Amino acid sequence: MRVLLVSLISWCVILSCGQRKVSLSGDEPLEAADFIGSFEPVKLPYMITDTSLARRPSDSMLISSKIFSQFIPDSIYKDDFPRNAKVRYYALGKASVEDGETYLFVKIMGVGKSVGYLLCFDKNAVFKAGMPLIYSTGDKAVQQEGGMDRRYTVIRNRSRKKPDGSLIYNKSAYVYNSVGVFTLILTESNETVQEKEVYNPIDTLKREFSQSGNYVRDKRNFVTIRDGVRTGQLLVFMHTEKDEGECIGELKGELDLVKPNLAQYRKADDHCVLEFSFTSNAVAVRELEACGNHRGIKCVFDGNFPRKKDPRKTAVKPGKKAPKK
Repeated sequence: MRVLLVSLISWCVILSCGQRKVSLSGDEPLEAADFIGSFEPVKLPYMITDTSLARRPSDSMLISSKIFSQFIPDSIYKDDFPRNAKVRYYALGKASVEDGETYLFVKIMGVGKSVGYLLCFDKNAVFKAGMPLIYSTGDKAVQQEGGMDRRYTVIRNRSRKKPDGSLIYNKSAYVYNSVGVFTLILTESNETVQEKEVYNPIDTLKREFSQSGNYVRDKRNFVTIRDGVRTGQLLVFMHTEKDEGECIGELKGELDLVKPNLAQYRKADDHCVLEFSFTSNAVAVRELEACGNHRGIKCVFDGNFPRKKDPRKTAVKPGKKAPKK
């Protein structure tokens, strides 16, 4: 009897150890399955509201930066938080599709700013895509929520009360698809649509290299190339739109010249790989690997962009700077 009791206790200890969740707050590397398994399941529909976003989660939900960066590329949140910003990562919950992908809800808190994100891992625990759900605004007239319904449709709602008491709202819905991106499937709004000029963050930088210039199809579809910090490197900002702005693609980064007039965008933390083939009067862009994190599913970056004529200047070799006068 005593032997049976000891055996029973031993099995209980073993089972309890096997079910114990791994801490996400440490610095030791984890397996992807352990990372996902440490998130608590949530019942759908699940929404993150601006009220809950403002509250600081329990420290038991904290994810160390080392663990977070092991699985999530900074390309998902770098536009919201600078590279060296002091931030904290929190695990909010997860929802899993039977024999399919798993969605993780996380919150990143910085100084005076919080953002809720949705992350997607496939059935093999490989990270595939991520998107912001809700931002803190500090504006009491604005109400937001973002999350997922029972059909695994991603929902984002935003409303604002005007001084006259009327309500302005915007609702958008997305679904994750087999290509590995979140696709916009629905937009509802009573806001007045105003076309905004595309902000070009590298427009004023130097353009002395032979490939540097403005390659423009129209004001909503263009490629800007500027000098890199070293020979053989270029800077790029690319913006493309289709279907009257329903599908938008945008990319900013560094290019490496692999041949005198052939450059590539390729980063270790980004699945996207682009090829830029230059001639004297155009650049041809081709996706070597899908760039779903930077664009909608219907507006791939492939295409030819004519070079906009620049003022006459001294000819220079590919990737070389013009001589000083």
